Amino acid sequence: MKRTSLFTRYPTTVWVRLFGELVTQLSLSMITPFLILYLNEQAGSSVPLTMLVIGLQPASEIALTLIAGGVTDRYGRKSVMLVALGLQALAMLGMAFAHSLAAFAILYMVNGAGRSLFIPAARALLADTVPHKLQSEAFALLNTASYIGAAAGPLVGVLIYQSDPSLAFQLTAFSLVLYAACVWWKIPASAPEESSSARTPSPAFAGDLPAPAARHTIRPALHLMLLAMPISLFYAQTETNLQLHLKNTFTDYLELLAMLASTKAAASIFLEFWLVKWTQRVSPRILITGSYVCFAAVSAAYAQSDSAAVLLAIQLVLILGESVGLNHLLTLVARIAPPSMRGRYFAITGLHWDISRAAGPYLGSLVLIHFGGAWLFGASAVLLLIGALAQYLYLQRMEKASPSLREGSSM
Repeated sequence: MKRTSLFTRYPTTVWVRLFGELVTQLSLSMITPFLILYLNEQAGSSVPLTMLVIGLQPASEIALTLIAGGVTDRYGRKSVMLVALGLQALAMLGMAFAHSLAAFAILYMVNGAGRSLFIPAARALLADTVPHKLQSEAFALLNTASYIGAAAGPLVGVLIYQSDPSLAFQLTAFSLVLYAACVWWKIPASAPEESSSARTPSPAFAGDLPAPAARHTIRPALHLMLLAMPISLFYAQTETNLQLHLKNTFTDYLELLAMLASTKAAASIFLEFWLVKWTQRVSPRILITGSYVCFAAVSAAYAQSDSAAVLLAIQLVLILGESVGLNHLLTLVARIAPPSMRGRYFAITGLHWDISRAAGPYLGSLVLIHFGGAWLFGASAVLLLIGALAQYLYLQRMEKASPSLREGSSM
């Protein structure tokens, strides 16, 4: 009976996405912890050149993300998701056989184009089909599925990286094709206007609204995007320069990188869903700004600690920040977005990830080279605390304008 209630609690789209996130993250996690090291070898150990290549994918996503939101709202979620997964699969397959840094850079940009199309479409689909009170749980479930896939990946990735890195790219391409097949088979084609009775004018297309009205309509999304920048800048460093910082600090850095990724994945599997569920009645303002403080503590630990045990333990604080902050931030976006503009709202609010990942790794590498990793992650911690205060004040003002936002997402 419990099993039946679990599977009927969420629509089919959630289970398709859970499966897709599981299989793709299992293969992607074989690549991610060692990608910077692989590219650094291809670039002749040039750190700035490595970070420039890494920045190409999110740079290509910035322009496309703004277009992707409007395309998703006009042409429907399923079609956009299928095209996006196809682009990513082709890019990953090409990377398996790329023999030059230039070819890898071009394919990396193609992969970025696919990601920029997929993310707002997939998030809008979830907001369209999942009841409001279950949305935070659904976002947390998706993250849990990703971490289940990511738990074993880094440990297998160590062996692949040391023998044949191209195999990881081939496995990722296959998983993306499998994900696309499930989307095509199980998710019905529908535009957001068909799944919601509420219709809001769409300012992204000419003639709908004058420019001032359009800017006013998307202003909350722009504010949330800018205020979330410290978080994505922190993640941009943990995904890139942290690997080089640990290489300079620890002798067994490859094993430590794998253990950090696996520990984070394992903790997320057991904790994230329940942390989100237990905090659903808490104000989003408290949860979201509290996550900044968690991330600041983690960044400070990366800056100062030379103990592997401390770094492994601090992953629990990182999971706390992700669970109570990032999932509830996505739910907040779903709550404030007009139904016919959900694609654009998710695209705009998610743009900070692309901006930070485009510029953050290169700028961070300059700090790393000239001042060291302690300065880099110490500065990131300070920036996160400043961002926490700014976000707190903005959400407080938003709550005054809309008192219902003071209540948790289960209300």
